[in-house]
Amino acid sequence: MSEDERVQYLRDRGVEVEFPGDRAKARDKAASASASASGPPFSFVYIPSEATTPVAEMTARSSEEYGDTLPSLLAPAFADDAEMDETRVARETTSRLQNMFMGGADAQQLKAPSAGAIQKLAAGGACEAYPLCQPTEANGHRAVRLYIDEVGALRGRPRNQRAEDLATSIGLGGLSIHGDAFVGRCERQLGDGVVGERNVDFKVAELDHSASWVS
Repeated sequence: MSEDERVQYLRDRGVEVEFPGDRAKARDKAASASASASGPPFSFVYIPSEATTPVAEMTARSSEEYGDTLPSLLAPAFADDAEMDETRVARETTSRLQNMFMGGADAQQLKAPSAGAIQKLAAGGACEAYPLCQPTEANGHRAVRLYIDEVGALRGRPRNQRAEDLATSIGLGGLSIHGDAFVGRCERQLGDGVVGERNVDFKVAELDHSASWVS
């Protein structure tokens, strides 16, 4: 398969495919919005991967426009200029492709991205917002998300046991989280006839596995 055919193959199956230029433009736009954020302040929680370092409550300002500001705000925290290990990248990406397509014949035609290609995509940091709690009417349309290094495993970052335990407490057992993690909350809001969301407080005390949002 040609590169264009591989990309189309993945997109047809719901896989988001971005190129360095696409990611850079989106990051610059988001960073600009985050730098000029002047909305209400909100708190979120930092969970270090180093078990002896205590968790900490942090604050930031939400954007005047609707949207989750944390992915762009936290991306630089995951930036790393160190070269990725080709062997580790090949092992991780090949395994994910095989799991995605259940080892079918078409999967054999797909070429796993190189360490250099992923390095370019992750330039400046790549933050993934992983859903822990989906917004529903019962919880006031509030979502709780785990913000992690999108390529933490590829960089060989250490496992974050406390973040993994938090995920397990809500039924996401077996989730591997590599590197530092953050937890934040967004609330769905309605304004000018448009439904959007905005960052709201998430406190350290809410990391307790008996917190209301967990159940």
